[in-house]
Amino acid sequence: MNPIFALKRAAGARRFQRPVSQFSNSLFGRTFPPDARTRVAIYYHPNVISWSLIYPYVKYEETLKERYGVALSLRPVDEFLAGDADHSADVIVVQPWFTVDPATLERALADCRSTNRSARIVFLDPSAHCDLRLGRFVAPHIDLYQRKALFKDRSAFTQPFRGDTNLVDYYSALHGLEAPVVDWEAPADLLDRLALAPNFLLDPTLAAGFLGESPVGGDRPIDLHCRLATRGSPWYQAMRLHAEEAARGIDGIRQTPDGRIPRKAFLAEMRQARLCWSPFGYGELCWRDLEAFMTGAVLVKPDMGHLETCPDLYVPGETYLPVKWDFSDLEDVVRAALDDPERCRRIAETAFAKARDYIETDRFVDEVSEHFALERPALLA
Repeated sequence: MNPIFALKRAAGARRFQRPVSQFSNSLFGRTFPPDARTRVAIYYHPNVISWSLIYPYVKYEETLKERYGVALSLRPVDEFLAGDADHSADVIVVQPWFTVDPATLERALADCRSTNRSARIVFLDPSAHCDLRLGRFVAPHIDLYQRKALFKDRSAFTQPFRGDTNLVDYYSALHGLEAPVVDWEAPADLLDRLALAPNFLLDPTLAAGFLGESPVGGDRPIDLHCRLATRGSPWYQAMRLHAEEAARGIDGIRQTPDGRIPRKAFLAEMRQARLCWSPFGYGELCWRDLEAFMTGAVLVKPDMGHLETCPDLYVPGETYLPVKWDFSDLEDVVRAALDDPERCRRIAETAFAKARDYIETDRFVDEVSEHFALERPALLA
């Protein structure tokens, strides 16, 4: 299947998208130019969540080329899994979906390593849940393992959980649900090779929203934005229903109604909200978090203190308002925020400014240079 068509089809099924035709078609499947200093082959999975981690390379392609002589080539990960890896690449980024067959992935990585011994192989994990479920299969063959969030206590990656993630463990226990213990057997020697990839901030549907004027202030007649999906696996549904009930139980404030609406209307509604309630999804990071920052609504979210993210946009009391994971203090946090509009203004401004600064200062390029061990030519150093 044509890689552009595959990506376009996957993105079209989701509401967070930008037409793939707007991206540089020349990057897809191209051969490396002979004068390339560093050849980077990126094998991507064609869905919009995965694409949010690949798009930054497209966005900063020219800067990477100017500073480090990088040439990019984007190809569907199915090619890599079928054993068709580019033997001329200096850096190989592999991004399957988390449902990939582990044996197939391990075999493809082993083949790639045996024929590309000098290449730097980077595994890019796009999954929402914070675990290393593919870790033991990829560890022998890769130089770096990247994901959107990492436990501050890296040893948590080696611990078994009831269910398959830390969130399943906590919310299954909270709501009295059965969850068998799962141990992903992540190898300890992989922990030193973990690195952060940018969160959803650099997704093409979000990044541009931080480059205009600050949205903070203005008329905001909605006190709390609360449109939550509640259907899903048992623990997720129990958690989300609980989150919705906790918010709806706050009397005397104006909230959004239930139900899904088109994204344009959703964002317009968010721009009228003072606060945005964003409980966890299947992972801690949510698109809604960045949409709140982008629209000037103050993010209210379960405490994120156990995670590292890139950039660090979860600073309690500075960029968001944390609540307990059981939502027992949600009403107190919401009422205190609504009673202090000046504090809310400062938090919203700080969150927006930190996000914009990351984009405008090309920090992604600096991070790529470190992760890929790139060096500037002497004349540019």
